[in-house]
Amino acid sequence: MPIPTISLVTMSPSRQNNLVSLQPMSRNCRNPLPVFCTDDNISQCVSYINQELSSLGLSSYMEQSSAGPAGLSAVPALNAAFELLQVHRHTMATLEELEREQLKKSSTLDHMQMSNSRLKDQLELSIREKSGLHETERQLQLKIKTLQSCLKTEKDEVQKLQSIVASRASQYSHDGKRKERELAKLKERLSQLLVDRRDKKLAIDVLNCLGRADGKRSHWKTTKVAARYGEEPSWQMYKSMLREYEASQQSLMLENAELKKVLQQMKKEMIHLLSPHNAPCRGASTDDSQERLDSDGEETTGNTSRELLDPSCDPAREQLTNSIRQQWRKVKSHMEKLDHQVQNHVESSKELIPRETHEDEMERLRREVQQCKEFIHTQQQLLQQQPHASFDDETAEFLSDCYTLEEKERLKEEWRLFEEQKRNFEKERKYFTEAAIRLCREKKAFEEDRASWLKSQFLNMTPFANRSRCSSADGYSALSISSEPESRKSSAKSLSSKSPNYSSFSTPKPAPSQSTTVPSSNKLDRTFRPNPDTR
Repeated sequence: MPIPTISLVTMSPSRQNNLVSLQPMSRNCRNPLPVFCTDDNISQCVSYINQELSSLGLSSYMEQSSAGPAGLSAVPALNAAFELLQVHRHTMATLEELEREQLKKSSTLDHMQMSNSRLKDQLELSIREKSGLHETERQLQLKIKTLQSCLKTEKDEVQKLQSIVASRASQYSHDGKRKERELAKLKERLSQLLVDRRDKKLAIDVLNCLGRADGKRSHWKTTKVAARYGEEPSWQMYKSMLREYEASQQSLMLENAELKKVLQQMKKEMIHLLSPHNAPCRGASTDDSQERLDSDGEETTGNTSRELLDPSCDPAREQLTNSIRQQWRKVKSHMEKLDHQVQNHVESSKELIPRETHEDEMERLRREVQQCKEFIHTQQQLLQQQPHASFDDETAEFLSDCYTLEEKERLKEEWRLFEEQKRNFEKERKYFTEAAIRLCREKKAFEEDRASWLKSQFLNMTPFANRSRCSSADGYSALSISSEPESRKSSAKSLSSKSPNYSSFSTPKPAPSQSTTVPSSNKLDRTFRPNPDTR
């Protein structure tokens, strides 16, 4: 057995040389238990052991016995052996304790490694959940932006519809007033022609009868008489013509003044009827003021017609005045009803009229206005030509019958247009109720989707949640969010594919509701129907 290096350091050089001499001998020995001490090196071994014991901090009392070199004192050797045993036991106990500590630390290290791997997995899962929530939030933000843009476009279209309805109402009232004035003028002219034809007797009419200034009967003036009085016959004719022209001009000025008054009154009433603040909820005060305006306008129109008509045709004048008053009242009531219907339609309707339809309708109205202007111009020319033409009683009756039939046909056409507009308004109200039902259903689906998303988010808040549950919840929310825009796109395509076959006031028909939990269209129609007492 080789000698440890620590002994070589602590021993003296002479002893080291002695021990080095023993190493070849021990190396050459091939016994399983090498020989340390022999009879020849007892003293060297004792000194070596004492030196080792002193280096280990033990008492070195191993001495040779006095009996001779072959003997060794037993007490110090036993004490040294006991101390070595105690040191060995202490070392073994310390070694076991260190092994236990190492085992604990290794188990703690394994536990920390497992906890670290588990926390890494949880961190990756949280990152994936966070990315999924960010994607869902982004989709919801996009959806909110699209809904806001749709709401803005709907508001713009509603404002356009309100302006279109107001312009059309003003145009219709304008046309009604103009037609009414034309009718009054034509009836007045017809009554004048009838009265003139009935009162005219069979006689020779003297055109441009020359009268004297003193009121006496004028005589035929020849060249001799003119030469006697120093004046020419043409001067008398010119004077009479000037007087007639002045009288006609004065009457025309009075008539123009009266017509201007009537026109101002009609303008006031039109402004009162077409003003946006003229609501039917004003009550009896508005009705009384309108009745006063009606009576004033009727009195002015009646006075004008009385001045223009001959005093001998009182029944015809009264009949004409009453007919004009009745027609004016009908037009005013009709305009009030239309205004009320338009206000209700603007407040409740969400459907829109396309811009192309609006432009086509405006072009059609312009053409109608141009045709009406041409028709009025033609009528004025005919009325100017009528006094110079000679008609008999049969022709006058025939013309009166023609005017009456034409008026009846025009009234029938206007009534038909009114009924068609009424049907269109009813259809639009029905479409609005269906749109409200569809909006309720979409709102309910959105609330359900939102509740499911909040539920899945609440379930995913726990750190040790099941991954399959999280993935299924994320997939369900993403599927529901992605499916809702697709359903809206399909509904929009179905709406755009249906072309309206109604008039310019009609709107596209929305998809019918099939939800059993939403109220029916009849109930909503009864709810949104305006009260007839408030009109």
